Amino acid sequence: MATTETMYFDIIIVGAGPAGLSAAIKLGQLNQNISHPLSICVLEKASEIGGHIISGNVLEPRALDQLIPQWRKQKTPIQTKATKDRFYIFTEKHAIRLPVPPQMKNHGNYIISLSQTCRWLAEEAEKLGVTIIPGFAVVAGIYNKNDQLTGVRTGDMGIKKDGKPGPKYQPGIEISAQQVILAEGCRGSLTEDIIEKYALRNHCQMQSYAIGVKEVWKVPEENQQDGLCMHSIGWPLTNDTYGGSFMYHYEKNKIALGFVIGLDYANPYLDAHAELQRYKHHPFIQKMLSKGECIAYASRALNEGGVQAIPQLSFPGGVIAGCAAGFLNVPKIKGTHTAMQSGILAAEAIFTHIREEKNCPRVSTYDKKIKKSWITQELNQVRNIRPGFYQGLWPGLINAAFESYISFGHSPWTLSLREDHKQLQPAKNFTPIPYPKPDGTLSFSKLESVRLSGTNHTEDQPCHLILKNPDLAIPQNYNIYAGPESRYCPANVYEYVEIDDKITLQINGQNCVHCKSCSIKDPNQNIRWVPPQGGEGPRYRET
Repeated sequence: MATTETMYFDIIIVGAGPAGLSAAIKLGQLNQNISHPLSICVLEKASEIGGHIISGNVLEPRALDQLIPQWRKQKTPIQTKATKDRFYIFTEKHAIRLPVPPQMKNHGNYIISLSQTCRWLAEEAEKLGVTIIPGFAVVAGIYNKNDQLTGVRTGDMGIKKDGKPGPKYQPGIEISAQQVILAEGCRGSLTEDIIEKYALRNHCQMQSYAIGVKEVWKVPEENQQDGLCMHSIGWPLTNDTYGGSFMYHYEKNKIALGFVIGLDYANPYLDAHAELQRYKHHPFIQKMLSKGECIAYASRALNEGGVQAIPQLSFPGGVIAGCAAGFLNVPKIKGTHTAMQSGILAAEAIFTHIREEKNCPRVSTYDKKIKKSWITQELNQVRNIRPGFYQGLWPGLINAAFESYISFGHSPWTLSLREDHKQLQPAKNFTPIPYPKPDGTLSFSKLESVRLSGTNHTEDQPCHLILKNPDLAIPQNYNIYAGPESRYCPANVYEYVEIDDKITLQINGQNCVHCKSCSIKDPNQNIRWVPPQGGEGPRYRET
């Protein structure tokens, strides 16, 4: 059997998203001014940079302007300026235009594919001497006798479903470092382990989440309105379910559209993927997509807790940056600019910490930088808007108007968050939602959508979706909640099937698009999501 390889870098960055790559670029820039540059490594679990990146993205370039001031003069995938904002409330047949909330005004922003933008950022980082290694999933931290994180371990490759090494077995790699930047994105697996290990949430509220489902369409030129940013609330969701749609028109006659739904919903029959499919049949939307072709599908959980839910960001041996920490501005529907800025601040704090050879393994200056930054100021101003919708759509809109136009985010109170999985109610309290059958042209089944995501997993490997207690599936999830995982999963991973006259939960792990929603919404917190083999999962290019 092969032995474990070991490597060393001064700084390891886990995750090649906007936060991790911004940290890498900033560290590379700082390296240019010293005689003995620090070695920097970015590890990415996707087979290629951008392969697991999804965002309904209108980029606010504030952090990018700081990181690469001359980017507008370079050849980049950031091309389409946001020129028009529209905000609607939908009924089943009509779209009623409303004033655009101040947070949703996008003058000066750009409509982008974040997947393609991350590929460009990776190229910029490599020009500065940063080592980027895709296709390796980080599965665990390495700790010394003082309980300090001193590196990470990547997963073994070629393990068969029975847990034994197969003919293509390769052991994981141990990579040591002085400091580790965790930039895995929302609900990162190692990040969650670190948060629990060091009790980093002791002084903040529990995080709350949403699920985002997205498609990219290629449409006829007459359907496209370059630079249009459109958002809606209302139908097809009920007034007690938080969520809404986005639709962005950008270059090459493409439209990015999707739905974001808070994972605090109560109805176990709700299906985010199916909500997106019936949304497209609204007359207002159907007209824009007419004679078009869906070319991509993606899904991802996102943080919605805001400033109330940001944990302690430094720990012995590393820091947390980007959406792994939860810097999404929910009313803006934007987190890329804050993620990038957090990566910049993490790089500055760690670079100074290592250069000054401080004995303390914790980079506490990073926490201080974040608290003094515009990130915290921005999130603090909108802290009460998302939890204001816990009472329903109309009370939420009234509260949002108060926070936006009267108190300007300076209310003397901070509303509390609630844990998403505890909000799901028994199926007996609801009737099934009559979702229309997909037509294969405008609306699609989950399996058709998964095909568009490029998702692929080797079938002969241990399932990366682990039931902590398999005995709970039928008596709890199926009998009480009518098998909600078959609906809150947007990729048909969980199926209840009848075998020998018995209902059984079947897990189709090869369909998983790595959204992480199942580990959040399961009513018994019985699902543990761990990384599969490195390089596997979705292969996004347009998202």
